[in-house]
Amino acid sequence: MTTPAHVNIVIIDTDPGIDDAIAILYALGHDGIDVAAITTVAGNIGLSVTTRNAGRICALAGVDTPVHAGAAAPLGREARPETGIHGNDGLGGVEFPEPTTAPRSHDAVGAIQAILEAHPPQSIDLHCLGPLTNLALLLQRAPAAAARIRRVIAMGGAVDEPGNVGPKAEFNIAHDPHAAAIVLAAGLDFTLIPLDATRQLRADAAYITALHATGHTPAIAAAELIEAYFTATDGAESRPLHDPCVPLLAQNPRHFRIIERGLAVDIESGALIEGPHRIKVAMGLDAPALRAVLLQGLGT
Repeated sequence: MTTPAHVNIVIIDTDPGIDDAIAILYALGHDGIDVAAITTVAGNIGLSVTTRNAGRICALAGVDTPVHAGAAAPLGREARPETGIHGNDGLGGVEFPEPTTAPRSHDAVGAIQAILEAHPPQSIDLHCLGPLTNLALLLQRAPAAAARIRRVIAMGGAVDEPGNVGPKAEFNIAHDPHAAAIVLAAGLDFTLIPLDATRQLRADAAYITALHATGHTPAIAAAELIEAYFTATDGAESRPLHDPCVPLLAQNPRHFRIIERGLAVDIESGALIEGPHRIKVAMGLDAPALRAVLLQGLGT
């Protein structure tokens, strides 16, 4: 299989999720991103809902991207969904069409392995928008296939910032700290985007108006999703647009401040701590530039 050099072939691993949906809509519409598959995991809400939502997002975008259902629970603890933020449907009550096709499989790990083995080594990126359960299972089940991943970009963790599900813990890592520990120790080309960066990317009412003004269906859906995010805040800006940072960094690394840090995962708290695993970490970003890029990507 060949793809033009300027196009990144990507598997999106996700638990949609309001901000996941915005990230996926951006990726699906980007000329430089070829989404080979969307794999789902329990996280923001249960697996049946995240899988249905992935199909609904594809239906709204007018694409037939394969969806594969993955892990229904973390590796070492019970699921703790975030329905208070994302709503019972995971998408804040925003209207999306129903999926046009059923999930291609209920074996996300097998699907990821098959895609990696069907392409040359180091030609597939993995964008992780939720807990890292599926990737950890891939590392356990098929380490040779996992070694073929070109790079992993994941939203998760809090390094110097306070957490959002504890003093130092962030939802995606804390939901499945066992999986995160496996992934950090695997030696992959791994870039983490923690709360330190994602909290800097927010939207205001003028941005929502600009999204609506494009008249483009994905942009209008993103505007409605961000409006749903405003219900959870009293300020002039939305909650952080965490997950869109993943495809934004993939295509626009110049707008992020990336450093190397030695990190590990505290299994008990789910927090990131200083440790031996050297990974790339985005510790800041250019919010105005990224808002403009996101608007353009969603609106064209």
